[in-house]
Amino acid sequence: MQGRKFARSVIGPRVPASTRLNPRLSSRSCSFKPLNAPEEFSAIEMLSTTRCIGRQRIRSITPLAILSSPSSLSPKHQLPTRSLSTAGLHFGASRDHSKSPFAEIQTGRTRTTLPVFADVHAERKYRKEQLALVLRILHRFKMAEGIAGHCSVRDPVEPDTFWVNPQGRSFALMRQSTLVRCRISDGKAVEGDAPVDASASSIHSQIYATLGRGKGQQGGSDGGAEAVVHVHAFSALGRELDMINQDACAYAGAHGLIKFGGAVFDNQEGKRIASHIGKDKKVAILQNHGVVSLGRLSIDEAAWWQINFEMCCQAQLLADAAKRPGEAFEIAGAAEIESTKAEVGTPEMGWFCLAAYVEEEEAWSKGDHKL
Repeated sequence: MQGRKFARSVIGPRVPASTRLNPRLSSRSCSFKPLNAPEEFSAIEMLSTTRCIGRQRIRSITPLAILSSPSSLSPKHQLPTRSLSTAGLHFGASRDHSKSPFAEIQTGRTRTTLPVFADVHAERKYRKEQLALVLRILHRFKMAEGIAGHCSVRDPVEPDTFWVNPQGRSFALMRQSTLVRCRISDGKAVEGDAPVDASASSIHSQIYATLGRGKGQQGGSDGGAEAVVHVHAFSALGRELDMINQDACAYAGAHGLIKFGGAVFDNQEGKRIASHIGKDKKVAILQNHGVVSLGRLSIDEAAWWQINFEMCCQAQLLADAAKRPGEAFEIAGAAEIESTKAEVGTPEMGWFCLAAYVEEEEAWSKGDHKL
């Protein structure tokens, strides 16, 4: 009985058995929608529903064993707490499967949908917040190296400009208000007072200028660019990935080497890099320098290609080290490579693959990235 009392004090009053898991529960008990609800749900509503379903199940089968006061957990096991009224993922879902680019690869009643914005100013706010989150995520993956590294996203209000992180500011503490807006034509800052790495303004501006607007944008194309991520990573071996696992297939014919041209401080080197990237590359390995990844659709996509490419490089090095003399890799077949790339190598999938890391970083940030 003591256990039951403790459980009720943690999760609230008991709910009559007749109402458990009932989608007609009142909003006072839970935030379920009525059965005649619209076909689309926001991420917040879905998260709230999921949490409430979980609570009802816990009430009925686990009065105390799983539930314990958060304060009883050791500090290293405590996650930041979030209010259901403000928490949620950065995407929603729809029961109209035709609205989702993932209709054929997901199951269940709903499908994940790309974000939709009321206007370009709402999209600007979203893009800046996502860029701040991406920088924080890269820090967690140990891709922040001193003052090196820079990420940017095209501005939807004035698409001849882009937002980029200032030099010398921690990736781990980045806020949307810290970002600087630069012109694509010459890389000069037009908003924000913090200094920007000269290589950032020169590389990013020339990629945007050369490739044009990205997928789904007015006047854009599948070969355009909406975001760029550059960090100092795998770039010393002068080779491309072998197609030895499923993840690597996403980069088949979509990554390449660019010879080292020294430190980048002017637009001429930026133009050279941009001309080699072309309209079909996800990743460019700047020999003896670092890696550039592109988002044809979003900053999330560019970040995922950067993170996942590094994972593939690590797998490649481990495989190289494990291979015995005289052995050869079992390379995936051409047809399998192409079909896998068509599934896991799309801009939409690149955007979605970062979602779990975005959710985690939003939890840790507690909204600080939005300031």
